[in-house]
This record gives sequence, C-alpha cells and structure tokens, in this order.
Amino acid sequence: MRLRTGLGHDIHRLVENCDLVLGGVLVPAPVGFSTHSDGDVLCHALIDALAGAIADGDLGTHFPEDDPEAEDARSLDFVREFAAYVRGAGYEIENIDAFVVLGPVKLRPHIPAMRTNVAEALGLDESRVSIKARSNDGLGPEGEGTACAAWATVLVYPVDDG
Repeated sequence: MRLRTGLGHDIHRLVENCDLVLGGVLVPAPVGFSTHSDGDVLCHALIDALAGAIADGDLGTHFPEDDPEAEDARSLDFVREFAAYVRGAGYEIENIDAFVVLGPVKLRPHIPAMRTNVAEALGLDESRVSIKARSNDGLGPEGEGTACAAWATVLVYPVDDG
C-alpha cells in the first residue's frame, strides 16, 4: 500500500464583532474572523492537507476567494465537498491530526464538537480524527489573541479499483 501524507496550515487575523468558527463550531469569543468565508482556519488547514496528500493544489485552487459562491460560505461544507473530491480521485482518508493555536480563548470545551463535525464532514469515525488546542503561552499573534492559526496532517491511501 502506498500511503501519502499531507500538511496544511492557515492563519487569520482576529477582529472584534465577528464570529469565531472552528471546526464548524461557533466558539463564544469577543473576536472572530473577518474573511470571505466563515474563516474557519481548522477547516482550511484540513483542505490544504488533503490537497497536498493527493498533490492537487491547495484551498485557493479549489475554493478561490473571488468565487461569489464562497461568500459567507461554511468552511465545513468545503471540507465535505473536498473529501468527496479526494475519494473521486481514487484515495481514501485514513486519519487526520490537527491543532489550533489561540491564546486567550479556551478551546478545549469545544473540541469534542469540532471532532464530531470534522469526522462527519470527512466521512470518518471520530476515532480517526484528532484535534488539539494550544495557547502559545502568550507568544506571537496567536498567543496574544490577534490571530488564530491551525495546522493539520492527513494520511490517505489509494483505493485499488481491481
């Protein structure tokens, strides 16, 4: 079996009076993302990781910012759509591992819901979806609460048609 890995990363600036959506979960916070879609950095990192694993572009290749269809879109829907695309390209998703970095907002209570959402969107059992959170100990824009970042890795394998 030829396993393939992918690595994804995304970061967005945080601003007041916007929603903070991570893994499809609306996280109560005084800041959020002011972006084209809902700005869900976790979902964006997952798509980049999946695209990298099959060597097929990145988030912007498949969901360009200038696409009017993507305006205010749910990034979790992008994940669902891209997981189907990966399968259509002849691969199965084995597992994902991700973490979100955001200092002042406590994410741990929301991780179970994020895992459920991401697993459902990817068509995986939750046991194959790992999501963690880090505070960055007050360091950098994520630790200071002016930005939120996510990293994701995925493992995929080709499906044998014959």
